[in-house]
Amino acid sequence: MARLSELGVDFEHWCFACGRLNPAGLHLDFDVSRDRAETLYVGLQRHQGYDGTLHGGVVTALLDETMGWAIFHQGIWGVTTKLAVTFRKPVPMGEELRVVGEVVRERGRAIETHGTVSLASDGTLLAEADATFLRMPEERRRELERRYSNASEAFARVRAAVADEEARKVEQPAK
Repeated sequence: MARLSELGVDFEHWCFACGRLNPAGLHLDFDVSRDRAETLYVGLQRHQGYDGTLHGGVVTALLDETMGWAIFHQGIWGVTTKLAVTFRKPVPMGEELRVVGEVVRERGRAIETHGTVSLASDGTLLAEADATFLRMPEERRRELERRYSNASEAFARVRAAVADEEARKVEQPAK
């Protein structure tokens, strides 16, 4: 998988989930491959809900952002239009979580995704979600690309790294 911050994706902005400038944010970074993103996160006290558990809104934000990066790192600018979260177990504070987002299906402007939050230590499923993202209209996409000026170049590097990884997998026979 390719690490976004190592490939020049700029996280110096105020996004609650991935921005570095937001002192209350989650400060996520992502490993990506084709149609997939994943991150690790340890819940901070400021993001707590009931004692010892991560707030459900923060769990939802983790899922939304990770599913979004499953498409965004490919240079697709989209917005969440529908998000349904199922909480399977309380999400504990202070334990490393693995959050995965994957593209399930693309239909025109709509992209359907699935995401999971699990304990990194043993894979216990804690929450999962299904979401639909819509590709942004061309005018809005161009506006955001101007705002985040190096995004096109960074995403080109990410796509090249993902393609290189896929080529290496093809060259190496499965054991």
